Amino acid sequence: MHNTPRYTIAHVPFLRLLLPLVVGIAWQNLFPSGLAIVACFLVSMGCGVGVWALRNDRLKRGFHIAFVVAVSSAVMGIGMVIYRNNVPTEQLPDVSSQCVAIARIEETPVKKEYSYRAIATIVALNDSATTRSAHTPVLLNIKHSYTADGLRGGDLIIFSPQLQRIAPPQVPYDFDFAQYMRARGILYRQYLGDDDWQLSSYTTTPTLLQRAKIVQSRCVENLYHSGVSPQNAALLSALLWGYKADIPATTRQYFSAAGLSHVLAVSGLHTGIIALIVACLLYPLRYIGLRKLPYALTIAILWIYAFITGLSPSVIRACIMATFVGVAVLIDRRNTALNALCGSAVGVLLFAPMQLFDIGFQLSYAAVAGILLFTPYLNIARIFDINNRIVHKLSQGIAVSAAAQIATTPIAAYYFHYIPMWGLLSNLIFVPLLPILVVSTLILQLCSACHLPHTALSQVVEAFAGNLSKGANYIANLPGATIDEIWLSPLFLVLYFAIIICLWYILSHRTLRPCIPLVILLIIIQLSLIYQTAKPSTPQAFIAYVRNHTHLQLADDAHRCYIASTDTTATLPRQGEEWRIRQQLHTTIVARNDTIRTPHIYIAIPFIQYYDRMLLWVDDNTWRYTSTSRSIHVDYAIITEQYRGRIKPLVATFDIDTIILSAAIFPPRARQLQQECATVGIGCHNIGEKDIWGYMPRSAE
Repeated sequence: MHNTPRYTIAHVPFLRLLLPLVVGIAWQNLFPSGLAIVACFLVSMGCGVGVWALRNDRLKRGFHIAFVVAVSSAVMGIGMVIYRNNVPTEQLPDVSSQCVAIARIEETPVKKEYSYRAIATIVALNDSATTRSAHTPVLLNIKHSYTADGLRGGDLIIFSPQLQRIAPPQVPYDFDFAQYMRARGILYRQYLGDDDWQLSSYTTTPTLLQRAKIVQSRCVENLYHSGVSPQNAALLSALLWGYKADIPATTRQYFSAAGLSHVLAVSGLHTGIIALIVACLLYPLRYIGLRKLPYALTIAILWIYAFITGLSPSVIRACIMATFVGVAVLIDRRNTALNALCGSAVGVLLFAPMQLFDIGFQLSYAAVAGILLFTPYLNIARIFDINNRIVHKLSQGIAVSAAAQIATTPIAAYYFHYIPMWGLLSNLIFVPLLPILVVSTLILQLCSACHLPHTALSQVVEAFAGNLSKGANYIANLPGATIDEIWLSPLFLVLYFAIIICLWYILSHRTLRPCIPLVILLIIIQLSLIYQTAKPSTPQAFIAYVRNHTHLQLADDAHRCYIASTDTTATLPRQGEEWRIRQQLHTTIVARNDTIRTPHIYIAIPFIQYYDRMLLWVDDNTWRYTSTSRSIHVDYAIITEQYRGRIKPLVATFDIDTIILSAAIFPPRARQLQQECATVGIGCHNIGEKDIWGYMPRSAE
């Protein structure tokens, strides 16, 4: 194995800044406190005094320890400060009932099923007498309309502010949309109907980001008019320009299952392809003595590409890293790719500390770090000195893909709960073809913009894009394409990467010294997995907010989950999926004629005995025509959308403590049933208003 890099801390000086910076940001996210900031700077000042006292004898160990602690504490404190400065303020501006808000749409709204989702900033508030400036980022859900369809970044809209805090998820372990938006600086949202807003005739000067979005939309529009089918144009728009709004959900799913989801998100891979194309075009400059000019031009072109793709964070991260590498060459400074990676991470986090919690940030940096650290040790042709060029290229491709998957698979499994098993194969087949597809698409768009003949080229691009889509779909449907329902704890991730570091140290330094901690880490992981499997699940029952159907989910302490549903397709509801995975529940959908008996659950629809509570599942009109001489006691009566009766017939038959109204019930009818409950003196829980109903047995509390 020749010229294999053996990194030490001296080769990666930016790592000394990155680690304390990450610790400071993460600490403030988990334990927000101003006292921790003061403590960091006091420690830094104290160690700084020690450094000054030992300045005349810098060879002493105490001097180096004091210097490292002083710098690390200061950087950690800086990380805490910039995180607190980037946390959005929770205080809303005071507004009256007559107040009117003027908001600027930051980027083109995204079309969803029922509304347009728009990121906006309230820039002014008018209280009839005075107008005052404001700066409050908000999430607006604007009802579909002809006017809403024409909204673009930079437009001003006027509405009456009735902002609501974005609520955290009510379903256990569900995706935390509130935390996701908080990382983007947004805490509040509002729904706007047809008559709740109007478009202002005034416009603001577009920001740099808005100008980038405008250029991006024009490139996408040109692609749609280049002769490519709409389906493939949507795919190419995501692949080349980072515009993913038109990609169907099914396409996203099978690309993810095939391990090719990174193809649909413009990132370091796409930036590297552009850099490769530019380097090939500029290579002749070397023959006329301009050896450094290609580096400067490549950096400039990459930033232009970042602008065209809408200044997406993933491309900016890749451009920052490329800039570190290119500038080091231009100024004749020795640098390593790993140091450039750490330097770019420091640059990103100093200006956008919330990026640390972004999935794309974690995946992209983990992938590049894995490639840099492990590729030399996975390249079989390099290890055995095989000189065949084809074998060497194939071995290098396998090594790069394997190294990236080693670093990113646990992170992807942690967030998405599945592992694509054919990812290595799909990347080996399709990723080498991406440069050809990118070049041909760029030439096609250039010909289309210049009104040059391009029919043959559009057919070539159509064939490439279509085969990419078909290939991803085929691989996604292969047997065992994914391992689903994986739940990893944060502790597992920490232990996994500790093992990876130990393995890298063994390979790079050719020593067995880390074997003892490696074995200890493996034992800890095994014990944690045994504990997760052996411990009882937490009993819990709930009905989540779902508009179309009603799903009652019941779990006991033996990892069993039973679902009563009005959905006849017998599919598992998306709501509660992460909860079922986290608790390792074996799920069964209960049919109407089924009878379920366990130590704590008895189900014979419409009656459900769940621990110490009796539930009534009302999904038909039988009880409107039933009467008994003695009322049957029911703790909760669950009224689904299939019940067409009223409350009084139920009260005549059952002694009900609380009525649960499904969110699938038409809202006016749900309000009518609420009034009936109040009339007969029965408690009522309307899921359409409260998002969820849940119950935990006393033994589980």
